[in-house]
Amino acid sequence: MGDKHEPSGDSNGEVTAKADRSSSLQPKAYSLKPKAFSLSRWEIVVLLGVAFVMAIAVYQALSRPGELAEGASQPTVLPAETPLRPFKVVNAHEHLFSRKFLDKYLDAAEKTGVVRTVFVASSDYTLMGSGKPQDKGNDENTEEILAAAREHPGQIVPFCTIYPGDPQKLEKIKRFRKEGVMGLKLYTGHGNFYDKPLDDPAMMPVYQYCAETKFPICWHVNIVKYAVEFERVMKQFPDLIVIVPHFGVTFFRPQEEPFRIFQRLMDAYPNMYTDTSFGTRAILVEGLEAVSRDPEPFREFLKKYADRTLFGTDMVVTGNKEKTAPWIADVIRACRELLEKDAYRYALGAKGAAYATKNSRNEAGVFRGLALDDATLRKIYETNFERLFPPK
Repeated sequence: MGDKHEPSGDSNGEVTAKADRSSSLQPKAYSLKPKAFSLSRWEIVVLLGVAFVMAIAVYQALSRPGELAEGASQPTVLPAETPLRPFKVVNAHEHLFSRKFLDKYLDAAEKTGVVRTVFVASSDYTLMGSGKPQDKGNDENTEEILAAAREHPGQIVPFCTIYPGDPQKLEKIKRFRKEGVMGLKLYTGHGNFYDKPLDDPAMMPVYQYCAETKFPICWHVNIVKYAVEFERVMKQFPDLIVIVPHFGVTFFRPQEEPFRIFQRLMDAYPNMYTDTSFGTRAILVEGLEAVSRDPEPFREFLKKYADRTLFGTDMVVTGNKEKTAPWIADVIRACRELLEKDAYRYALGAKGAAYATKNSRNEAGVFRGLALDDATLRKIYETNFERLFPPK
């Protein structure tokens, strides 16, 4: 899941212009008595025509979501309903609390074109809330996901996880790998999980094993906070295959330095990947809004790193009453439409909805998308994942 990062508001300084006062000039005298004012019928017709043309121009500008004036947060005209593009999508980032909640996910996945899903194992903290411990549930959830993968071969790709303080962590990774896991999930770069440097000596054997055996790591790393530590690991283990999700948690402000640092890291380490997920609920909406406000940096990023970007949702599939099959399908659809369309609607992001941002002006929940070309989408949805994890 993405770190909860509240962007700080900009300081609005008040600028006071100084009047140009020259003692050598005397002010002119102005009469306040209004002059008589009248228009001919022809002049009224002309003015009405001009007003009509201006109204049409304003309407057309609002109807083109990619051309909104700077500062206008979202489109105001609902896009036409169009089907998702016909890809066989791999969802490379999801969590599963229990197999008893799997059917509703698979039903939603089928309806939204998702044919394979990576479920990354999680601790009780991730699956049940911050009141639960981070050192409990890791092994049990790994076993649950392995069981789901055996029941649905080809549809589910299982990732194990470990608690960094577990003295048996490397042995457990090796055992889980023999049982069928295809990657490792690490949460150590998440602000809520971080307690030791990412290059802590106790983790070095894990990195070395993963690098030597080409065992991929889906590693949540907040680049805003931990870029230096992360790069120290990558320099020591350049063969490490790492998927850093959520654009390294730099997506909130794509014009600022962390987003550029993340791209520098992508340039420096060719085995480094990312995914298009943001996080669950409110964080998802914040991500959709960030792209909608300023789509071009994301479009440029995804074109440049099309060969190393995976599709992901990261909604966390649990027994929460809200998370029905239609709700899950809506999340998957929004995450796809973000990539595929010029504009799309996601009701949870509308002003007044439960997860809309506090100062949202998005009355209808309409967002600008990236409208990526098919060749780029095919890489993100299909071929990049197949290259990392060939179907058996």
